[in-house]
Amino acid sequence: MKRIQTVMAALMLTGAAGLPLAHAADISQGVHTLDLSAGAAVLMHEFGAGNAGNTFSDRYNFTVDGGAALGALVGSLDQASLGLGGAGFDSFKLYNSAGLSLDGARQSAPGAAAEVWTLSARHLVPDSYYLLVSGTVRNAAAGNYVGSVAISAVPEPASYGMLLGGAGIVGWLARRRKA
Repeated sequence: MKRIQTVMAALMLTGAAGLPLAHAADISQGVHTLDLSAGAAVLMHEFGAGNAGNTFSDRYNFTVDGGAALGALVGSLDQASLGLGGAGFDSFKLYNSAGLSLDGARQSAPGAAAEVWTLSARHLVPDSYYLLVSGTVRNAAAGNYVGSVAISAVPEPASYGMLLGGAGIVGWLARRRKA
């Protein structure tokens, strides 16, 4: 009798080990390379219907050739009653080529119907960077997230020096003419 119980227990454990585990699927996009030559680019990921609970971690590569300031945002609208699927974001980060990161900031309450995250960096040096958008699809309706990233040149310190020098010369010339 003891032997039958042992064999049955072994068979049940073997059967349980063979069952598929239920977990969220990874629906991440491939790596995207952004063209910021015009100063801005769009981030976007569309989810098909039936992806509720699935996760994503999307990477957007770009390079900065000179000193630059960066502003980025990402958002999603979750309205299942209207047939709109949305994303709940776990993180929005900027990484450089050395792996150092800067975290984005959530601008909406966690779990809000419209979720928005922003990120800004004032002094990016010439390097390769990437934005990483991670989260979970909230409901089974088809939906997406969208965002944008913009960079602008940061004036060199010499530019400010030339500006002050020019203002000083104009002031000196104005005073000289008065005299």
